[in-house]
Amino acid sequence: MPSPEPPFPSLPGQRGLATHAQLQEAGWSTAQIRHRRSTTWQTAYPRVVAPHRGPLDEDTLLAAAALWAGERAVLTGRMALRQWGLRVPGIERAFFLVPESARARRHGDLEVVRTSRPVPAAKRLGVVALTSPCRSVAEAAARERVSGEDLERLSIAVLQRGLATPHELDLELWHRPQAEVAAARRGLDAFRDGAWSRPEAALRQVWDSRPDLPALQTNVGLVHVPTGHFLGCPDGFVEALGLVLQVHSRQFHQGIDDRGGDRWATTVEKDGAMVGVGLRVLGVTPWTLYRRPGSFMGRVEDLVRLGPPAPKPEVRVVPPR
Repeated sequence: MPSPEPPFPSLPGQRGLATHAQLQEAGWSTAQIRHRRSTTWQTAYPRVVAPHRGPLDEDTLLAAAALWAGERAVLTGRMALRQWGLRVPGIERAFFLVPESARARRHGDLEVVRTSRPVPAAKRLGVVALTSPCRSVAEAAARERVSGEDLERLSIAVLQRGLATPHELDLELWHRPQAEVAAARRGLDAFRDGAWSRPEAALRQVWDSRPDLPALQTNVGLVHVPTGHFLGCPDGFVEALGLVLQVHSRQFHQGIDDRGGDRWATTVEKDGAMVGVGLRVLGVTPWTLYRRPGSFMGRVEDLVRLGPPAPKPEVRVVPPR
């Protein structure tokens, strides 16, 4: 008569999963595990099983990947950045870092990489340990096929969300050959110059290519002096021309915000408030800045020829809210 099976272990943070080693510690024999795997269980990753054959969601699969990678493995790169809350499309492989004394290996879309540097876990989501956002950006630059534009955007996003300071990201990037992380460093430099997103960094780059133009301020607050009304935080402000520059992106200006408001309607209303106090508002899309910057600069040159508006708008610059 076969031995009775013990209960499947319920382990904190593992989303109902268990490794073969954990099952054996709970009293399961190799034969029992083999039988269940061939009948009612499923293998998420080698030697990591779920006690059913239903679908496994993304979080459960990530927990399974961490269990396969081992206790000392720390998730890094773009997959880690996604867990930090960033938008990171098109991930092809998950990378885990382990100390030099551990074993490097690959399976399907997973890879465990040895490193001589310490691998502290900056955050834990159940059994999934994450490298810091700075380390994750640098590892993505070194190990993944990430475009320069995406690396620049990710660097800015990490800083803009307060996940790291510019000094912390700067220090992390110095651990890599500078050719590998050049795009990430461009994002760092753009953020230090006031850009909160890659399109805004592109705006700054296009503007700075023309030293004959008046000074551009990025992401400052504007207040209407007579009323004290806060007008908003435009992407760019050229005080000499009374000009507000707005980079209108589908990604950030469509849909519903956290308060249930229409983002596009809010954008249009804010632009209207600035026009109402005598400011000129010039909108541009990221695509134009990336692909046809000359078209944008032509519109700017038309405004320069007009000279400053009369009367001069009564606005003052304040730190952004």
